[in-house]
Amino acid sequence: MLRFLIISVFLLSACADRVASPVVPAALDIGTIRSVFVGTTRAEYPPGTFSIGRSPNLSLLQVKVSIPPDHKFGEISDGQNNPDPERDFVIAQRKNFATPDAFRNALNIEIEKKNAPGRDVTVFVHGFNNSFADGVFRIAQMANDLELPGSFVSYAWPSRGNPLGYQYDSDSALFARDGLQELLYNIQGAGTDQIILVAHSMGSALLMETLRQIEIARPGWTSEHIAGVILMSPDLNVDVFRSQVRSFKKLPQPFLIFVSKRDIVLKLSARMRGEASQLGNISSAADLDDMPVEVIDVSAFQDRKSGDHFVAAGSPALGALLSNLAKLDDGFVRGRSGGSISLPGTRRVYGDATELTVRAPVARDR
Repeated sequence: MLRFLIISVFLLSACADRVASPVVPAALDIGTIRSVFVGTTRAEYPPGTFSIGRSPNLSLLQVKVSIPPDHKFGEISDGQNNPDPERDFVIAQRKNFATPDAFRNALNIEIEKKNAPGRDVTVFVHGFNNSFADGVFRIAQMANDLELPGSFVSYAWPSRGNPLGYQYDSDSALFARDGLQELLYNIQGAGTDQIILVAHSMGSALLMETLRQIEIARPGWTSEHIAGVILMSPDLNVDVFRSQVRSFKKLPQPFLIFVSKRDIVLKLSARMRGEASQLGNISSAADLDDMPVEVIDVSAFQDRKSGDHFVAAGSPALGALLSNLAKLDDGFVRGRSGGSISLPGTRRVYGDATELTVRAPVARDR
């Protein structure tokens, strides 16, 4: 079984060069353009390329992402070294900021252009096995496909971008905590109404470690400035999660955890650790009954390309439900929903935790 899981995870990942992220200005006139601000602790080497190396300094920039005309929900093709704007996601423009002040001013200008709920900023923290471009393209894809309002920031931490680089990525996630903390402070200083945090896979462990660090330094900062937290398929030990939550003066609300019992990557991660599961594939919210969190079980949906490890972003059927929810429930989008999430399914309450098992529109999302 373990051998099968390892082979499955490896086959889900491409082995081509994923460091390159060429800028193609012609794409500005071809695809749908999404602006994404970026903070990264990747080393810039060679100049103009953010590599797998770790940098102690946070680099700040803004990119314009071109989404191809024939884009289908959940799909991202980047073309590697030779992207075609007609069919691939492409970085069409890139601007580096020399100082944090320049970054904050540019983000403030973007925020001021919009009306609520567009004045909020969504920060995406990518997961294991991602390149610089992967995280940037993913937040652009989610913003586009789910029709999310507001401004968007990607935190590009130094993942190796290789399915065999799990331990390197695990170390990099710890290395990247200070950079994410600095980025969040800069975003808050740009004049946003509120910050919404979205993290995937190992990025969830990085995000929780960073928020714990912030809470120790500035008790109450997260509940004051964070309008909501969404952990998607978190590759995070449940006991470690509990210890992180204990550091919070108050857990930001809403606090959503998307889980799937079908997740191949998390099954492997748990097996490697000798555990029954990770946070992202727990069997029940009863495991978190003393925490004010909402567990969203999306096991009824599939995203074969990710091994069911990123269903919320890759399943068209689930995406349609989430998109409709975003349109109907402004509070959900902005992290200020007064009640529970309104999705079709079965709801159970375990102490302070709520579990929603989402029902697919058909018997199985294929």
